[in-house]
Amino acid sequence: MASDSGGVDIATRALWRFLAGELEPLWSRLLEGSLGAPGPKADGDLVYGVIDELRERTSHFLSRRYPGLPLNEEGQSSWPPRGDCIAVDLVDGTNSLLLGAPLFGLQFATVVGGRVEEAVIFLPTEARLGGAGLHVSRRGAGAHAVLRGETAMRLRVSPVRELAKASIGFDGTTPTVGALYHPPLVAAVTRIRNFGAFCWAGTRLVRGAHLPVSLDAIIAIGNKPWDHLPAVGLVEEAGGQVTCFDGSPHALTHCTELLFSNGHLHAELLGHLRGAGLSRRGT
Repeated sequence: MASDSGGVDIATRALWRFLAGELEPLWSRLLEGSLGAPGPKADGDLVYGVIDELRERTSHFLSRRYPGLPLNEEGQSSWPPRGDCIAVDLVDGTNSLLLGAPLFGLQFATVVGGRVEEAVIFLPTEARLGGAGLHVSRRGAGAHAVLRGETAMRLRVSPVRELAKASIGFDGTTPTVGALYHPPLVAAVTRIRNFGAFCWAGTRLVRGAHLPVSLDAIIAIGNKPWDHLPAVGLVEEAGGQVTCFDGSPHALTHCTELLFSNGHLHAELLGHLRGAGLSRRGT
């Protein structure tokens, strides 16, 4: 885990070397397959072939990093898990990637005793641009962004306290996300965003106090547990709040439709969800 002093420990440095170094050729091939460079046409088969290779290499790395914890992977495993596990989403934002939008990432969370113990979100595009592509948290130790595997920055959600000054994200499946556009809520906020990949939305919320324009809350509907669990760990360790739509605590069996916020806006947003008739979803 990253330390508050600005350095990173050996385990976090090794994580960076794997994600940003050893997997770098795979990120390049994913982008080549989705964006069509250097050829005239993108290659979806290439993308899925790379994901298969990514699965093999990541599984090997995680089995060494967390001995005894089985992998529970989106698209490969059932939910909820029978015990402790590593919940893995190899490429969150696959559809965005295939659309030619490089907003995707690899994310995982260790689940121990029914709770997120450690969370990791890695954004290859951001890392390539020299930013904080690696986001990590551990329960009770805070959330950090790791720059180039060497410098750690303690993360905090935004201090925004008024919906009239807030930007929020909507995230979910096409058949369900339309229900979030409740007119009173739409009128109450400054801006609504949809990133197309929850890994990007979650990290923008976690870094709300560090960006020129903050993301102050996310309403997520109709997603899968693997989409949300890494952000759950990060948001809570960055000082934010995560609940079901009725305000009840999230759990492994209730984590597909969640409200993530900086905490200050949570109660008011729950009221809007009640007004939209959504407070019983996901409970």
